[in-house]
Amino acid sequence: MKIRIIGASALCIAFAASAAFAQDFCSNAQHSGDKVTISSNQVGKIGDIGYELWDENGSGGNATFYSDGSMDCNITSAKDYLCRAGLSLGSDKTYKELGGDMIAEFKLIKNSGQNVQYSYIGVYGWMEGVPGTPSNLVEYYVIDNTLSQSMPGDWIGNEKKGTIQVDGGTYTVYRHTRTGAAIKTNGNATFYQYFSVRSSPRDCGSINISEHMRQWEKMGLTMGKLYEAKVLGEAGNTSSNVTGGKMDFPHAKVYISKGDQQESSSSEAPSSSSSEAPKSSSDTQSSSSVAASSSSDAQSSSSADPASSSDAVSSSSAPANISSSSGSDALPATAKVFVMSGSAQVFDMQGKFLGTVELQSGASLKEIVVNKFGKSGMYLLKQGAAVKVVSAEKR
Repeated sequence: MKIRIIGASALCIAFAASAAFAQDFCSNAQHSGDKVTISSNQVGKIGDIGYELWDENGSGGNATFYSDGSMDCNITSAKDYLCRAGLSLGSDKTYKELGGDMIAEFKLIKNSGQNVQYSYIGVYGWMEGVPGTPSNLVEYYVIDNTLSQSMPGDWIGNEKKGTIQVDGGTYTVYRHTRTGAAIKTNGNATFYQYFSVRSSPRDCGSINISEHMRQWEKMGLTMGKLYEAKVLGEAGNTSSNVTGGKMDFPHAKVYISKGDQQESSSSEAPSSSSSEAPKSSSDTQSSSSVAASSSSDAQSSSSADPASSSDAVSSSSAPANISSSSGSDALPATAKVFVMSGSAQVFDMQGKFLGTVELQSGASLKEIVVNKFGKSGMYLLKQGAAVKVVSAEKR
């Protein structure tokens, strides 16, 4: 098998061809499938999608959930309103035991409403059996946007862990100790919250939840069994009611990447109305400035072939200006170097997501890709802000 890395000119073509890889759902998203509309606190399933609507007032809004994972969330007069859909995992596996990376995709259309004191839009979930944490529980967020105009940092605590580069952007990581409503408890419990807060907001994109968790672990944050991983729209006010807010997600999807396979849900989601899987416990919290530089940085390789250290590619030959569609991480503008650690997302040149590969220092990126996918052709790899194109010719 002959393998070569393509240079800058081919990379320009690759990026032009992969505006679809810049996520078609950012421009073409629309709700589809069966739907259910609810107007009071409820946990349920539609198809394979687990969903929940919750408000501290009991009925502060409504939501429509679709069997494709999308949702339309509307606030009428809510104290702490949460609307979420995605994977209900049942607390039997850690993120490392799922057989692939958890990926969330979302497209947001919002109306900020009135009296929004705090808000979180992005990814949300709970973990159980978390060693060394109060109550062995963790509530976690990856925040990419908000309905709030400005959000004081103390809503997510002052225990700042540092910054990470994930999903083509910079996130600040926080841990917060909170006492409030929690899953599987009667009354309040004390638990940790983990936050990844994007540096500037975006309305569309993909979030590698597993990569955030890998980075959290490197910062000393412990992981547990996953109860859920869902796309979230949340807004609230501790002293008044939020009115008129809208968070429409014409595309929302959470799945476990397994090469060409995508596992969209698990059978563990509760199906009836319940108070057991409660509100996000953020009725007294809000995020700091959020969410997302939608442009991501790219990298090109030299035209060298072989299994040398060309896997860690110089950025000098990368195209300087490549425009990106709104809210997408896919088409970067500034070159970055690929790092041989963690994971990388793999796409074909039409933008189809194929899966992820694990990168290891000293290994050959080319051989990693070929060993996993094994077909002749061109592959586009994305790792945070770095992008590389690999051409494999099977003999």
